[in-house]
This record gives sequence, structure tokens and C-alpha cells, in this order.
Amino acid sequence: MNTVGRLKTGGVRGVRGKRGVTMAAIVGMAVIALAACGSSSSSGSGTPATSGQPAATTPSTTAAGNGATSATVKTATDSKLGTILVDDAGRTLYTLTNNGKAVACTGGCLSAWPPLLLASGATSATPGSGVTGLGATSAAGGTQVTENGLPLYHFSGDTSAGDTNGEGITSFGGTWHAGTAMDSTATTAPASVVSPTTGSGPTTTNAYGY
Repeated sequence: MNTVGRLKTGGVRGVRGKRGVTMAAIVGMAVIALAACGSSSSSGSGTPATSGQPAATTPSTTAAGNGATSATVKTATDSKLGTILVDDAGRTLYTLTNNGKAVACTGGCLSAWPPLLLASGATSATPGSGVTGLGATSAAGGTQVTENGLPLYHFSGDTSAGDTNGEGITSFGGTWHAGTAMDSTATTAPASVVSPTTGSGPTTTNAYGY
């Protein structure tokens, strides 16, 4: 090979050699950069990032009964019964009596006639205009509101405010009447509430099955 051929061959090899070195350098720099990124992302507290996830919150630990509100007993005018007692949603409130004395509503009675209970932590009901004699007594599930000593109940057969479907029903040892703010017979203290006699369940058959 002549001198020119040697120069050409040597030049090509030199160029290739330089390219090889250049590519090796680029690859090496890329590897170093990736390693640095990995090291940076794994540093710190070691807790995985939770971007996009809602932040954890600690449940509040307010005291039981804090912010509780008392039940409200108001009056409403019924076209047949006159002035009656209702709750803050306008649902009629009833009493169960026998010969002027309150009769205890227990067991299955409570399913048909849910008691008006105070909210947890409340000690008295809020009287509306014209309502007097409100009190409270211990009952299943909590503290029940009374009016002139008679426990107050809702009726499961009333589906809307203003319904008085429970009026006059005789069952569970007594007769149910819509409570009235001017009821002069409602003077029995809670301590005088009597238990229904054995087997005193329904004494009449009504549309509600008792």
C-alpha cells in the first residue's frame, strides 16, 4: 500500500475511533444522570409520594352530647280535634291513658308508637307558643318528653304532618289521644304511669292490625 492509501486508511480509522469514544462518553453521561435522579427521588423521609390522593384527616373527638338540640313541642290546629300538640316537623303527638292515668308503652307497642325522645345530651324540650308543662322521663332508648306528666308518642300510621290517624285507637291497655296543651286531665306525674295488665294488648281491631 502506498503512502496515500495508508493516510486514507489511517484517517478513516481515526474518525471511527473518535466516534466510538464520543458515543461511549454520551452513554456514560446518561447513565450517571439517571443514577443521580434515582438517588434524588429516593432521598428524604422514604415515604412514597401521594400526589392526587386526599390528605388523611383525624376524626374529631368532640364530647358526647356536644351541640345536641332539644326536641320542640308546638301546637297546631286540627279541623276536628282543635288545638293539638305536634313536634317541630308538624307530626301529631299522642298520649296513652286509662281512666286518666298514663299507661306504659313497652315492647311491641313502641314499634307502632315511637316515643318523642330528647337528643343525646339535652335535658328538656323546647316549648312552642301556648305549650306548658313539658318534662322528661326515662324511657327505652333515651329520655322521653312528657306533657303534664304524660309521655308523648308519634304514631306509625301518620305519614304526613297534620295526620291524626291515631286518635281514639284503643290498644296496649289504654286509649290514644292527640296531646292537647289545654288538657286538664293530663296531671298524672310520670311516677304514676301504670303498666298494662297482662294480656291487655289490643282491645279493638283497627285498620292497623291491633
